[in-house]
Amino acid sequence: MLAMKTKIFLTKNTGFCFGVERAFEMCVKSLKERPGNYYMLGPLVHNEHVVEKLKDLGMRYISSVKEASEGTLIIPAHGAGPEVYQAARQKGLKIVDTTCPLVKKVQDLAKELQKGGYQVVIIGDKGHTEVASIQKSIGNRGVIVESINEVSKIKVVKPLGVVVQTTQNPVRVKEILKELKGKFKEIKVLNTLCPTVVSYQQGLKKLIKKVDLILVIGSKASANTMRLVEIAKNEKRPVYLVESDKLNEKLLKKISETEKIGIASGTSTPDWLIKGVIKRLEPLSVSTAYV
Repeated sequence: MLAMKTKIFLTKNTGFCFGVERAFEMCVKSLKERPGNYYMLGPLVHNEHVVEKLKDLGMRYISSVKEASEGTLIIPAHGAGPEVYQAARQKGLKIVDTTCPLVKKVQDLAKELQKGGYQVVIIGDKGHTEVASIQKSIGNRGVIVESINEVSKIKVVKPLGVVVQTTQNPVRVKEILKELKGKFKEIKVLNTLCPTVVSYQQGLKKLIKKVDLILVIGSKASANTMRLVEIAKNEKRPVYLVESDKLNEKLLKKISETEKIGIASGTSTPDWLIKGVIKRLEPLSVSTAYV
């Protein structure tokens, strides 16, 4: 390996966003300060390291409220549908709601659009828990659009009211909106993109111009992390998804042979993982700087 050659550049915004930081701290505080049974429907956020950290503190992950006995149900950061809250109350469970305030806002806006007579359209990833929570908040009567190809399949006579999954790529959203506006005359668009997620994406685009190779730290289960990988690929840069600080020798060799590498992360990536990756790269690098 050509050690002491590589320069590392990081985006200014890395690690947890406000919503994830808030949700994680709420969980840790509850688990440490109030002993008892704590249950969560799926992961708090889409990152395995966060899941394991909370599990070590006593969190129990369940797939249905039916699995919970006496104790507390924690609503994950991506939110949940009204049926989850109802089922928890019926079982006498306490509720700690860590839903990101921005996601909660999207749910409320979708409900307002529906009450106003609009056909709600959700631009987002089908199957993602945030999109599912928005859809459930309006009785599963929304139309989920994942790509421009799906716009032609929408057949409604009502005016459209559009909300957006908070972690979407603005470029993709713009393309879908252009297609929607070309087909429908009556359309109301609410910009519900998370500004922090957008800033992470913009930071990556700035970073790409200064480096030869990109490492995106996060989980493949994380929509906003994979969006960063997608952006780097679209910019024709070699990009590697890094899910742990146990980097394989093949990747380390590739990094050691590259003069400038860039590091970015998803908004659900914990700081301790980012620091672990940087520490692993220390023998190969001559400097670390923020862009």
